[in-house]
Amino acid sequence: MAKSRTFLIVAVVAGLLAVFWPQIEEYVLTQCPIPYFSSRRAAEYRTGRDNQATNDLNNGAELRVFTLDELKKYDGTDDSLPIYTSIGGYVLDVTSGKKFYAKGAQYHQFAGQACTRALAIGSLDLKDITDDTSDFTPEQIKEMDTTLEFYFSKYPKVGTLAK
Repeated sequence: MAKSRTFLIVAVVAGLLAVFWPQIEEYVLTQCPIPYFSSRRAAEYRTGRDNQATNDLNNGAELRVFTLDELKKYDGTDDSLPIYTSIGGYVLDVTSGKKFYAKGAQYHQFAGQACTRALAIGSLDLKDITDDTSDFTPEQIKEMDTTLEFYFSKYPKVGTLAK
């Protein structure tokens, strides 16, 4: 009798887990304080392996390819144009953060620029405003992935940066 009761309890618990697993998994992934999950997601964005996520962010639209010279036109000095910045090879529309990126604002030097390195290491130095991250340590790559995740979730992608 005790064995069948135990078996029944285990079967009910397993059944409930099977039914509610997608909700449990989503909750764990969104509430987990360990940056592994968000870093993995950012790494997928960064390397272009997560095509579905890229399409979701752009509603399936093709992304425009910007040269660095074209990107510089969107630096916040012309009020008729949006403000763009490039991070991780993607051009993001940061106009909604105008108070940070507009002319005279704290992060204006990032507007119209490719600035993955500066944003990943938290630097405001002009020498760090570049996409070159080839010398990053594993810790810096992890921080860069967290930074990419933040920017990709906050600002819409409008293009990619030509290599």
